[in-house]
Amino acid sequence: MIDRQPSPTRLRWSAPALIVGTALLVVLPALPAAAQFTVAGRKVSPQEVNFAGLRYTSPRYGLVVQINHDAKLAGDFELNLVDEAYATLLGTHQSAQVPADLLPLVFVSDTKMARFGEGGRRRIFRWLEPTMQLHPDIHLSPAAIFVSDENFKDRERLRSALTRALSFLFDRRFREALDSMERPIPDK
Repeated sequence: MIDRQPSPTRLRWSAPALIVGTALLVVLPALPAAAQFTVAGRKVSPQEVNFAGLRYTSPRYGLVVQINHDAKLAGDFELNLVDEAYATLLGTHQSAQVPADLLPLVFVSDTKMARFGEGGRRRIFRWLEPTMQLHPDIHLSPAAIFVSDENFKDRERLRSALTRALSFLFDRRFREALDSMERPIPDK
């Protein structure tokens, strides 16, 4: 009779190899091939990597920017563009209605953005509906402001999208909608 049990040496090597191999399969796709953020032209590594994407805060105002793993970039993302758009809005409005770091600005694939538009709108944003319909490349949620990766194709288009997305932080109606989540106000 032939004994077909693996040798003890083979068992010692196969378990660690399996664990390391599995870990690499999980971790490597989440790691960027190169830094996807720049500050003043200098590449910086993300401050956080989560299940959805890479995060970094803008250098001047601390706005949280996330680029989801499925978003397609034409090149590295310059975080100073976010601060420039926010500074322009601050110059116009004097102060924001919503703290800069309250909601992340999340770049998602255009495909995912289209799916956001298919679902029902949240009633808390009903007063902003006409504005949101004008800009299908931006989606508001209580957890984030989503921007389509289609805006990465052109620098001016990106600047425009950033300004439009960040302008909600200066909108009193947006602040009231977010506040209503904590203190529901019945419709009149």
